[in-house]
Amino acid sequence: MQAVIDLISRVRNIRSEMNIKPGERVPVLVGAPEERLRTLFSTSGEQISKLVRASEVSISTRLTAPRASARAVLMGGAEVAIPLEGLIDFDQERQRLSREKEKLQAEAAKLESQVANPDFIERAPAEKVKGVRQRIADISQRLSQLQQTIENLK
Repeated sequence: MQAVIDLISRVRNIRSEMNIKPGERVPVLVGAPEERLRTLFSTSGEQISKLVRASEVSISTRLTAPRASARAVLMGGAEVAIPLEGLIDFDQERQRLSREKEKLQAEAAKLESQVANPDFIERAPAEKVKGVRQRIADISQRLSQLQQTIENLK
């Protein structure tokens, strides 16, 4: 059941991140290599469809989604994608993602200069330094995701 909850959460996150209107029905494509997960998603298809406002839920062994899709990795190596064609304005979304990317890059540069400062390393509590380094790693991961999404929207 946790896998179904994970799928629903990821689809909702995608809808939110990509600014897809709440009332808009979207196709949901799921690729699950494990038979157990495919069966679970198939039997829960109606509930999944209602909870994520899906026009259809397509489940297969491998995820085959159009290039302009928002994707997420699920538990057990499964993947979910929502084709974005007709749902969003690609130019507007690329601009929004580019602005977000710039903000994250500026924040990362500021944090990296903090960590590069020997006085900061010596004087700050170890927890603070560790927190800053963790935030840099999180930003780096988010930046790579943003770049991939921007590329997919071209």
